[in-house]
Amino acid sequence: MQKVVIYKDYKVGEAVQAVCPDDDNMYDGVVSKINKDGTFQVKWDDPDGGSEDNPVAPKDIKYPPIPFDKLEVGQKYAGKIRSVLDFGAFVDIGAEGDGLLHISRISKDRVENIHDYVEEGQEIECWISGKRDDGKFGVTMVEGLTEGARRGPADLTPFRDLSPDDWHPGVVAKIAPFGAFVTVTVNGASADGLVHVSQIKDGFVDNVADEISEGQEVQVRVQSVDMDAGQDEPVHEVGLRWRWRRRHACSLRPRSVPGC
Repeated sequence: MQKVVIYKDYKVGEAVQAVCPDDDNMYDGVVSKINKDGTFQVKWDDPDGGSEDNPVAPKDIKYPPIPFDKLEVGQKYAGKIRSVLDFGAFVDIGAEGDGLLHISRISKDRVENIHDYVEEGQEIECWISGKRDDGKFGVTMVEGLTEGARRGPADLTPFRDLSPDDWHPGVVAKIAPFGAFVTVTVNGASADGLVHVSQIKDGFVDNVADEISEGQEVQVRVQSVDMDAGQDEPVHEVGLRWRWRRRHACSLRPRSVPGC
């Protein structure tokens, strides 16, 4: 069982969200006093006929979530790992949603096994690596490794020897009018695959966004690897299976560092 750490260092004047003892609901307020018994006096923003302020225990107080529009690429935050998957981890930095820490942004070195580096409940320092128009954002544990930053060409060897019968996890990184790009990670190596609009499902697809969403988790399998397609942009062809077992085909190109 993970140890629950209760934050107790709220300062006078800080905006918080706290449970009002009058009705046990959480409201916005401001810390007005630090009481000798360890509680914090919270003055409510909108008392609505109730108490103007109340003493509240630290376990019933938290900071308001950081609005998405206040996040800036390159900003440093303290975060906590919420969940760990093969391709990365989701990190709580106190924002309105969790940020995706891709496996390629955990260390300057190649990460073979993500579980050797992070675990659920672990507290980390991270930076905003990029933001998307849909309100999602990425984080990195490597300072300066933000959206658009790249390392050298990816190693294609982990993809070359994979069985075409094996399925691997991937994440929809970006959608476009002609299809969707999916990030695939195998043994620490990452690659982007294009699922063409004609291969998303049987029948005509009028709008890719109606079928696929960025950040969606999918399953892929590598059918072939073209090691001679160019050092910077080699091409792979893979078959893609959504979690609800639809089947598609896509071309896959490796990349060293994903964007957001």
